[in-house]
Parts: sequence; C-alpha cells; structure tokens
Amino acid sequence: MAAQMDGKPILMLASHGILVSGPTVADAFNDLYYLERAAMFQVHAKSTGGKLRRIGDNVRARVMGQMEEERRAVADRHFKALRRILDREEPGYRM
Repeated sequence: MAAQMDGKPILMLASHGILVSGPTVADAFNDLYYLERAAMFQVHAKSTGGKLRRIGDNVRARVMGQMEEERRAVADRHFKALRRILDREEPGYRM
C-alpha cells in the first residue's frame, strides 16, 4: 500500500475506507479530521439539491498555501487539546 500512496498522506480504498499516514500521529489525525469535515460539508451542500459553485483555482491554491504554513503547529495543538479532553473525561484509557 505504501507504493500506492507514493508519498501522499491519504489513500482512499474503494469499499474499505481511508488510510492516513504522517510524520506524527497528530499530523495523520489532523489530516483525517479535516478530510472528514470536508466530506461532511460536501454531503450537506449536495443534499440541498441546488447547483454548487466551484471554488476558483486561485482561491484553492492560496488556501492550500496558508494551510501548509500552519499545518504542523495546528496539528500539534489540535491533538494536544483532544488528549486533554480524553484525559479529563476518560482517564482510564492510559492503562
């Protein structure tokens, strides 16, 4: 499967789900989280039955650049925040 991923962090498997990899667990989790959120918004948008507008290439490129600049810092903060919630609400997971 690593060959199929060819250095990309996400692989979608037909009828099986998604594989996500990254240099850290936080990075992989963050990619999976935002992929799931994007899919959710797409499903909601399509469920309206209205015609969807495409986002221009220039906007997509700009946002992608902004996300890449902050990706590691955001992933680390996001994962640490989730661990604090888990530590508070389900401390037994560490055993």
